[in-house]
Amino acid sequence: MRFRFTSVIFTVMLLFSCNNGSHCYESAETLMITIFSGSTSVNIQSILVTGYQRNAVGDTLEYSKTPALTSKVGLPLSLTADSTGFNVYANGKSGTFWLKHTMIIKLISQPCGFAPYYQLIASRHSSLIDSIKISDLHVDPKSVEIYETNGQNIKIYLHLTTP
Repeated sequence: MRFRFTSVIFTVMLLFSCNNGSHCYESAETLMITIFSGSTSVNIQSILVTGYQRNAVGDTLEYSKTPALTSKVGLPLSLTADSTGFNVYANGKSGTFWLKHTMIIKLISQPCGFAPYYQLIASRHSSLIDSIKISDLHVDPKSVEIYETNGQNIKIYLHLTTP
């Protein structure tokens, strides 16, 4: 009788300890929101963004053929290095930019797990890129939310000329 009572109590405790309702309602994706901007008179006809020194299939981060004055994309930063480089191809020209950053891993919540939080420190660029404006130094899972509200982490001004 005592064994039966103990096993019933154990079974009830086991059922209540399992939480099938634990869902992740927060974003664990960390992307740097980037706006590419041409001059006021030249549209970006096409833009392709890849990781620096990454030529394998699947390393294309953004590809758009929609002509516009600006193009907004979310770019991932490196988890293993303190800088990240990107190749940009716009209107038949190519350029590269690098961002130096720090990173820490933080717990978002038990169901969502961990996510990287970055702080941008510096940038450098090649000839296609006229300048880089860092608007928000902090890149974290909340950056994806600012994507929806026209916010950005950085704005890249491209040196595009009329054809």
